Amino acid sequence: MRLLFNWKKRSASQSVSENIFSEKGMEQLYTLYRGQFIGYIQKRYQLEEDVVSDIYHDSFLLMMDNIRTGKYQKQDASLLTYLLGIGKNLVLKKLQKKSERPLVAGWISELLPDTDWKSALEEAGRLVNECDTVCNRILQLFYWERLSMSDIAEQMGYQSADVAKSKKNSCMRRFSFELKRRLESRGIYYKLKK
Repeated sequence: MRLLFNWKKRSASQSVSENIFSEKGMEQLYTLYRGQFIGYIQKRYQLEEDVVSDIYHDSFLLMMDNIRTGKYQKQDASLLTYLLGIGKNLVLKKLQKKSERPLVAGWISELLPDTDWKSALEEAGRLVNECDTVCNRILQLFYWERLSMSDIAEQMGYQSADVAKSKKNSCMRRFSFELKRRLESRGIYYKLKK
């Protein structure tokens, strides 16, 4: 299936955009391209499926963000080709630095002086416990209770472990950016590692 945008017809592009950004639309699009993306990247770069799966998730989020913000312009290439291009760039960055992206606590500790580290850790704790949202629940199940993606999917009522992993990654990204925003409001600045 090829997803095309008709940028000349404003109402058509708006309805496509609304469908894409609905939770169901994003899940369908995510599932549609996942197998092709993982197969291509694994074959081309000989990476493990877990690594490629994480790269796919990041690529998908970047693609959706580019569509939402208008950075994606009408192109001759299909949306899958655009997604693969983003993925290839992420793979190359990953291969250049040859290290995995650490968890929130790891990257905060590397980026902040010791005095700021304690404040950042306290703020992260407040953020997680602040309200009982779906994201907070998923992060607690995964990082604190150490449940598998299959168990989380079952507990949260998701179709599969892949859907739960996608949701967890999305939640982690939102958590990271919100934590960064809060720390900056307190005068603590750092740059997220990619």
